[in-house]
Amino acid sequence: MSVVQTVLAFVVPPLVIYVVVALLTIAPKTAKRPKYRTGEKWAYEPVLWTANPEGAHLPAHTEHIEPADGAATTGGARGHW
Repeated sequence: MSVVQTVLAFVVPPLVIYVVVALLTIAPKTAKRPKYRTGEKWAYEPVLWTANPEGAHLPAHTEHIEPADGAATTGGARGHW
């Protein structure tokens, strides 16, 4: 095997794989809508959880989920499975 054949066999295929993976990684980022930049007006709905919804000017969470079997919840790191 010559040096050219060795390079073609052992260097080019991994290089092509790296380039394809890089393009697949970069391509979706260029097709998305513009990102928020610091100082710009925030025009999106809040999506993160907050422990203080009133402080974030969001409606308070009022739903209370009861256990299906009617058992009282006492807290702690134990449960019935």
